[in-house]
Amino acid sequence: MSTTPPGAAVQAAAGRGRSVSSCSRFISEVDLVAGVTNPERKVTSPGDPDMHRRILICIMLVIIWTVPSAAQVNIETYRGKAGLAGAARFSVSSDFGNVDVVRSDGAGNVTLDNDTGALLLVVRGAAGFLGGKRYANSGVLHLRYTWKVSTLIHPEIFVQGDYARSRRLDARSLVGIGGRWNLLRTERQGLAIGSAIMWERERLDLLPGDRHDSRTSEARLSTYINLYAATSRGVSLATTAYYQPAVTDVGDARLLGTVELTTPIIGPLQQTTVIDFRVDRGAPRGVKDTDVKLSASFGVKFG
Repeated sequence: MSTTPPGAAVQAAAGRGRSVSSCSRFISEVDLVAGVTNPERKVTSPGDPDMHRRILICIMLVIIWTVPSAAQVNIETYRGKAGLAGAARFSVSSDFGNVDVVRSDGAGNVTLDNDTGALLLVVRGAAGFLGGKRYANSGVLHLRYTWKVSTLIHPEIFVQGDYARSRRLDARSLVGIGGRWNLLRTERQGLAIGSAIMWERERLDLLPGDRHDSRTSEARLSTYINLYAATSRGVSLATTAYYQPAVTDVGDARLLGTVELTTPIIGPLQQTTVIDFRVDRGAPRGVKDTDVKLSASFGVKFG
């Protein structure tokens, strides 16, 4: 097994300290907003039942900040929850002996939903270590706001940043605007489609001799379909699939998707199985056009 250098331990401790401090500030801001929007709401005290919600928020944010920040986002998972809600999950697996391998995955989300719109923040990350050295990691940060103009049409604006060493992607940033159409929305079922135009920039770590541009900047169309279904016992299935062709070259297209099956265990504890798939016709040399990932994790939710 590998050992952590003293300097790294100090940096990690400092990072955790900043995470806890940021968490405290975030919760204080949430309480302040809640007090402004609802004057009858009392300030949370140690004996207040709302303390449980505050603790869950803190746990989720600590996981978000300590897990390395995969690139599609299953936005349907977070729809339709009024007020402040969120969840966090984490998984880790390891092999020791002939091969020392440690793999970890984490994800977290926060939604703030009211009568005028919905704000969504999603963070996902994964990392792998072989013999104490990181051999792969990826992450995504996604922020989206949806205006509730009518029950059918919802304009949206979003920004995202992500990276994935397995795809030789050092950095990617994008901003987009579009609309969402709810075809079906009930308490346990949902079906929607969306379309947007987005501008993205990428920085790639190319292999020698690769003719692919190391830096790209282009506009893409992004069309997606969302499906959500849940049982009376709380078991839910959510899927999102995106088709993203380049505006200047329709042949340069991506097909991305995520399928999530979530099963409640007890209280806020739940188990989630995720399948991510990606088809990219314009991948750089050394990266396969098709990529599929299966993961399982445990987590908590609130709201």
